[in-house]
Amino acid sequence: MEEEEGESRDWAGMQSDALSTIFGKLDAADLLTGAGQVCHAWRRLADSDTTLWRRVKMTHDGDILEAGAMACAAVDRAAGTMEAFSADTFVTHLLLRYISDRAFSLKSLQLSFCDKVSDKGLAEAINRLPQIEELDIWFCSLYGNFCELVDKSRSQLKCFRLNERWADFHKRFDAAYERMEIDPEASWIAKSMPLLQVLQLIGREVTNDGLIAILDHCPHLESLDIRMCYNLQIDDAMKSKCARIRNLKLPHDHISDFKYWAYVDSEDYSEDYSGSDFEVDMHDDLLDVVMDDDSDGEFNYVDDYDDVGSESAMYDVDDI
Repeated sequence: MEEEEGESRDWAGMQSDALSTIFGKLDAADLLTGAGQVCHAWRRLADSDTTLWRRVKMTHDGDILEAGAMACAAVDRAAGTMEAFSADTFVTHLLLRYISDRAFSLKSLQLSFCDKVSDKGLAEAINRLPQIEELDIWFCSLYGNFCELVDKSRSQLKCFRLNERWADFHKRFDAAYERMEIDPEASWIAKSMPLLQVLQLIGREVTNDGLIAILDHCPHLESLDIRMCYNLQIDDAMKSKCARIRNLKLPHDHISDFKYWAYVDSEDYSEDYSGSDFEVDMHDDLLDVVMDDDSDGEFNYVDDYDDVGSESAMYDVDDI
């Protein structure tokens, strides 16, 4: 049949530059468990081409230990050249330590729904990343004091996102933050981020004093998103203070363009929501996706990857 349809292709002999371009379109999991396992030539390229591992984005799809081991393998293959790492749910403080000890060129760190990351673990990782410019923390159930543990010399941050679901944050910190003059995270931002250009604090309990401190000490700030920060009182004086911000989103502005809007759509906000029936159905579907922690997908990576022993050994089931 092959002779009738034409000559068969030797995919193992495909030119490396073309193959690298194709591999560059795949995510880390696909490279580690799929394309990189097709043949010796493809695996050799996936192992040796560090450009494939400069920007790594991973999601939890199966066993946490296997996901963590794959992340470690991606860090190792980058060989110190990784510039961006993004992951959700499976990241622990041990994995952050592994990354920060080896990815010393990392400029962007994005974590979402990682409730196994502690304040101390996150702060220690940030302190070991000398080139970090972008830090995104989305719904990681931090308790507010990680910013106090971060070295104040981390002044190179240009983009910082620290987002929380207002209802959850309010329940945890209502008593502690009541009528405080300035909140610690705003103080940290104001004192440590003179180069800051983009700031997103959705659902945080930032105060007026805290916001004023940020505006006074971050002269390069161009984008400010403080939606669902219901402690803020946006009067005429505050609007005037924010007038220089090119992209400004205020506490009661609509949240529908936010990536996880279905998750943050708390009862406090939904009272004002008046979308169509179609939008409401879409909201419910998206919420199911965001909140779904069940997955039938399983990786066989730990068994197949010969060099993963040292990485996986660093994980303890109790810590995950």
